[in-house]
Amino acid sequence: MTGARADGGADADDALRVRLVVPCHNEARRLDPAAFHGALAAAPWLSLLFVDDGSTDDTAVRLEALVAACAGRARLLRLARNVGKAEAVRHGLREAVQDAPVCGFWDADLAAPLAEVATLRAVLQRDPAVEWVWGIRLRALGRDVRRQALRHYLGRGFATATSLLLGIDSYDTQCGAKLFRDGALLRAALAEPFRSRWIFDVELLARADGLLATEGTRTLGTVVYEQPLAVWHHQPGSKVRGGDFARALAELWTVRRDRDAWRRRLTA
Repeated sequence: MTGARADGGADADDALRVRLVVPCHNEARRLDPAAFHGALAAAPWLSLLFVDDGSTDDTAVRLEALVAACAGRARLLRLARNVGKAEAVRHGLREAVQDAPVCGFWDADLAAPLAEVATLRAVLQRDPAVEWVWGIRLRALGRDVRRQALRHYLGRGFATATSLLLGIDSYDTQCGAKLFRDGALLRAALAEPFRSRWIFDVELLARADGLLATEGTRTLGTVVYEQPLAVWHHQPGSKVRGGDFARALAELWTVRRDRDAWRRRLTA
């Protein structure tokens, strides 16, 4: 941890230390230790929390070796059984907020390079009103975003469905590159297990939307910022299948129902 500045103000790096959660389930073949070591060397404000979600391959062994080589800047949380990415991320974030003012999660395949963490963090640095920064995969000139065409168009359809059913106009909820300030909003949103397995990112937004509605002074548009990533490359070996899109649409109804019930409970 860095100290205070001579003028008595909090050191900027210390105020925005990031503990990044990396959920892993049977990722032994795709883990890139060199990339994680390189990210830690480039960013003294960064630390890592790997969550082994009940892997049955050599993931735990590889993670233990990686953590041991990180000189105290990485930890491993092992879950006894596979609980799914949603709950692995939730467990990780709830632990990460205990010792860092900013936490986040990042997909283990590093489709979004770890250099993008600094880009998201810079948003928090320049705008204190923003509490959550979400990376989005925006295909545009000057950006190196490589997605499979089918997944891109399914993603646009899902974003439209999210807007219609929940009234949440997010461009890309499912990108696995996100940062959060520690605070009452995040802790409340993480307090209960996720109901959805495939779209927990949307469920986080819906929970925040319900909480902010009862507060009455802020909206999702003021506390959540979507930051286009400069680089994102689809990686082979994804566990998402075509049928998962239909399951995600079905889960949207559950998320909507739970959000509305939560609002009624909070205002009762």
